[in-house]
Amino acid sequence: MVYSVFVYTFSKFLGRKNIIRLNLSQYNTQPDSSLKKFLAAVFYLLEYIIILPILVFFGFAILSFLFLLFSEDQPVSQILLVSAALVGAIRVVSYFRESLSRDLSKLFPFAVLAIFLLSPTTLKITSLIEKLAEIPSFLTQILHYLAFVICFESLIRGVYTIAFLCKRPEEQEQEEVEEAFKAQEED
Repeated sequence: MVYSVFVYTFSKFLGRKNIIRLNLSQYNTQPDSSLKKFLAAVFYLLEYIIILPILVFFGFAILSFLFLLFSEDQPVSQILLVSAALVGAIRVVSYFRESLSRDLSKLFPFAVLAIFLLSPTTLKITSLIEKLAEIPSFLTQILHYLAFVICFESLIRGVYTIAFLCKRPEEQEQEEVEEAFKAQEED
């Protein structure tokens, strides 16, 4: 039951388009138009290009740990690659349909749980400790995944922002209202 609640919370977190709701633009109270635009760009970069990819990478770390915990014969490098690919897929889908991305982010952790329940011998503490001990040797690969996540999330966010800015002001306003309503429903 605890695992199910954890997976639900994790999928709700990772499956949202806007993982964080800082809204740093609310702190931009500059009356000067050029300074206001500059600060808006700085806050946008801080929120979506720096903080968001770090949180997505945190999701990658959690997913990797779950796969390490319940995997039997897969090498650590393969687990890291599958985790990165899954997180990338979840993030892309979140920009199209958040409900689908949440379902996708629940699918693999629950599949791993099902495998464990059907074959409880897959959880071997000694194997887990050995795999965790291997992780430092994959530090370069993990840093590449972090760079990939940052670039990928930045690219997706950039495309989304450009598409949003190309919409008519009425459509932009409608989308913002819908997102605010969804955010209130989730909380």
